[in-house]
Amino acid sequence: MAREKKQRIATDAAPELRTNPFAALEIQGRESQKGRDTRPACPARHQRPSEPLGPTSTVRLLLRRSTAHRGGKTVLVLEGFSPAWNEAKLGDLLRELKACLGCGGQINARTIEIQGDQPDRLQPLLESRGFAIKRGW
Repeated sequence: MAREKKQRIATDAAPELRTNPFAALEIQGRESQKGRDTRPACPARHQRPSEPLGPTSTVRLLLRRSTAHRGGKTVLVLEGFSPAWNEAKLGDLLRELKACLGCGGQINARTIEIQGDQPDRLQPLLESRGFAIKRGW
C-alpha cells in the first residue's frame, strides 16, 4: 500500500495576493497628527451650556480610591457634596463624568463612584467645573 503524497498549496506570493486594497485610500493629515492625542478632554456633544452643573461657590470634594467588596477592582469615590446637591444634580454630574471618561459609575449614599483608576483624568474635569479636590490617599 503506497501512500499518495498530499498536494501542497503554493504559498509563494502571486501578483494578485500582493496588491493592497487599501493602498488607494488617502488619509488626510496623517503626518501632522502622528504622535499626538487629538481626542478632546470631553466630547462637546455631552456639554450642556444652558444649565451649568458647577456650584455657585467652591465646593471641596474628597477624591479617594476604594477596592472594598469589589473583587480587587478599583473605583474612585467622590464625597463631600452639600445638601443642596440633590439626586438629580448628582445624576447629571455623574452622567457627564461617565461620558467624558468613558467608564461606568453610580451614585451610592450621596457619593459618586467612578469605575477604574483614572484620577489624573477625573481631577481636571472636576476642577474645570468649579470644584476644589482633595485627594485622600
